[in-house]
Amino acid sequence: MDYSAMSPAEVWETVDFWAGVPWPVSRADAQRMAVDRLGWAIEVEDGLGYLVNPAFTPPAVSMSGIDTVSSVRFRIADVVTEETPATRAFLGDLFTLAVREGAARLGRPSIRCDRGHTDTTWEMGAARVTVTLSSRSVVVRFLTPEGR
Repeated sequence: MDYSAMSPAEVWETVDFWAGVPWPVSRADAQRMAVDRLGWAIEVEDGLGYLVNPAFTPPAVSMSGIDTVSSVRFRIADVVTEETPATRAFLGDLFTLAVREGAARLGRPSIRCDRGHTDTTWEMGAARVTVTLSSRSVVVRFLTPEGR
């Protein structure tokens, strides 16, 4: 099975977009900005709007925070449905390339391995970004200044 993925440059352009948002921002405003700038979409379920990245399966993007967004979590590839040597290599390579690009931009990250996950984290001024590798996905979590 073929899986879709962002290029390392796309990953960091997306991080740069979130870093450039004039925080604090409401969920609705952050969603509208992501639609306008990133080409993501808003799906409505039970009257609530949820941000999605239609390039990936599943497309969900998660945001946390009550009045303002405290973090944005997005996948940089499709979720792997069945773990195989090929999918491990695919995710591992994607993670490595994204981390290399991050290191070239922001310097050496802090690295933590725990229970099958590898986290690489950079401080970005008042924000923080973490790229996480697991057995089924590679995820970026952008922690806004409000989430720190």
